[in-house]
Formats: sequence, structure tokens, C-alpha cells
Amino acid sequence: MRIIWNELKKIMSLKIMLLLVLVSIIFYQLYIVFDFKVFPNGRPARDEFKVGEEMAAKYGLSMDKKDFADFKKVYEQRVGDATEYLQSQPDMKAAGMGTYEEFGEADLEDEKKYALHSKVMFEDEVDVIWELEAREYLIDLYEHPEHYGSYSIELNEKQSKRVDTLLVNGDAYANFIHMVFENYKNLSGNLAILILISVMIVVTPLYMADRRNNMNLLQYTMKVGRPLFYKKLAAAFIAVMSVMTVQFLVFFYMYRGNDTAQFMDQKVSSIFSFFVSWWDLTFLQYIILSVISMYSMGIAVLLIVAFISSTAPNYMTNIGLQIPLAGLFIIWGIDYLVKDLTTIHLSKAFLPATLAGILLISGTLFLFKWKKERMADVQ
Repeated sequence: MRIIWNELKKIMSLKIMLLLVLVSIIFYQLYIVFDFKVFPNGRPARDEFKVGEEMAAKYGLSMDKKDFADFKKVYEQRVGDATEYLQSQPDMKAAGMGTYEEFGEADLEDEKKYALHSKVMFEDEVDVIWELEAREYLIDLYEHPEHYGSYSIELNEKQSKRVDTLLVNGDAYANFIHMVFENYKNLSGNLAILILISVMIVVTPLYMADRRNNMNLLQYTMKVGRPLFYKKLAAAFIAVMSVMTVQFLVFFYMYRGNDTAQFMDQKVSSIFSFFVSWWDLTFLQYIILSVISMYSMGIAVLLIVAFISSTAPNYMTNIGLQIPLAGLFIIWGIDYLVKDLTTIHLSKAFLPATLAGILLISGTLFLFKWKKERMADVQ
């Protein structure tokens, strides 16, 4: 254990820790902070979020026909409020835009009507008008469930059956809106990239220093020398798990500011989220699954980079071999293993099979190298 602790101190040196902090700060500023600071982003997104909160609080886990009738009743009341506001504006009445219906059907090619319309929407930013736009969008989604699941993609028999099941049992009408889901997917995708980079920073030097100083030759001649190879990996595993855990803690501490707690018990498969999952996952369960997936990817990258570090003759080759690995995980892995988990547009077994596969391949690579190190002769 003392050897692992000493190796851990070498891995998590002050230089590495400062580099991790610097890279994380820069990455957050470039790719992550925006989705924290400006969520929901503008209008009518802000109004749709408020309506979504109301739906979750008022109607619970899903919106049945009775709830939808009430939702439309509230819409009609808000139309009345909008008309009342427009009637109070002499310019709007004079331009023939004195009711909400007239306002919505106004000919915006007319310069005067365009100017009045812009004033209401963008200068005065009348809340009730923006809110009605958000409500109309959600009403349209509810009234056209025939588009759910396909979105211009032809579904096979199993996929169609899954969509039909959700529509029949009512789960497809879960009060889970697209912007909340999309915001988390964007954030988690960027977090996964940062974790990938962090793992590479930690593990890249793992075996390089000993090989550069020919310490491995000395280790081969000692009884305690050869086991040092896997003890270094054990130390790297502890370091990587610690770094990933800190990254998750920082991320979810900041994510609290997006105020999405009221959606945690909502099913992610919904006509309002444009998503269909093979499983009946709540948003919280989806988040937990994405964290498990990122941990699995991090462990796989740890094993592969450790293999490269133990094989590459120098840092240039080491980093060069990691570039295709990073590209593969970013281009392919992030979308399918983090952002679109359990989507029906992939096989039902895709996620568990793929995660098991990459862990098996990476583990086999390192095991092969370990066995080779145990048998290596001093040269």
C-alpha cells in the first residue's frame, strides 16, 4: 500500500494538479459556463420553461386529457389578458391589432404593423404575449402525437411498438420539456470531453519517466520491481477516479443553478422532449446512467492510455497515439454513450454491450502488456 501511495503522490504532483485546474477553468469558460449562465436562453425559451414548471407542479408526472383541457382553458384566459392589454394601447387598436387574434394574424409586411409588433415583442417584451407563444407550441405538440418518435426517420417494428406503448399508456405525455433535456445533454457532452482530457493528462506520464531513466531495467532484477507495473496502474486508477469525482461534484454543484429539480421525477420519453427511450427512465435516472457511462468511459481511457504510456518510446509518440483515441471518443462516444443514452434509434442492447466491449478491449490490452512485463528479460 505504501508503494501505491508513493506512486499516487508522483501522479498527482503539483504540476499535474495545476495543469488540471488550468485546463478545467479554460474549458469551462469556453464550452460549459454558457449553458449555466444563460439557461433558459432568451424568449420564448424562458417562457416555455416557466410554463413547463407550471405543468410539472399542476399536473404531476403526465398530462392526461382532463389536464390538457385545463391547460387550454388557462390558455384562453391568457388570450383574454393579452387582448385586454392590446385594447389598452390606442396605436394597436387603430392599426387593427386590438385583439390577440388580430395581433397574431397581422400583415408584417406593412411597415406600421411591423413596427408596432416589434415594439410589443422586443421593446416592451410583454410577458403574456411571449407566454402564449410558448403555450401554443406545447399545445401543438400535444395535439399531434402522430409525429412522436419518428421525426422524419422511418421506424422499424420494435421501435414503432415502443412508441405506441408510450402513447397508449400515457407516458408519452410526461411533463418534461425539450429545453431542459437538451441543456443537460449539451452540458454532459462537454463534461465528458473534459473528463477525457483530464484522464489523459493524469495517465500519460505514468510509465514514461521510468522508461526514460531506464528504471524498468532495475525493476526487472528485483522481486518487488515487476509488481510495480500494476501497482502504478492501481495508483492511476485511484487518481483518475478522484479527478472524475471532483469534476462531477463541481459540475452538479453548478448545475443546481439551472433550477431543474422539479423535472427530476419526470419521464424523459415525452412528446415535449422529442425523445423516446427503450426504458421508462426518469430524468434523475437518466442523469445517473450518464454518470455511470462517463465513469466507464474514463476507466476504459485510463487502461488504453496506460497501455500506450507503457509502450510508446517518447512523449511525442505517446501523445500522437492518443489523438485518434480522443477523436474516436469525442466524435462517436459522446453522442451515443453520453448524450443519447437508450434512444430507440439505437439497438436496445447498444449501451450495455458497447460499454462492456470497450472495457473488455481496454482491459485485455493492458492485461496483455502486464503479462509481457512479467516475462520480460533484462536487455
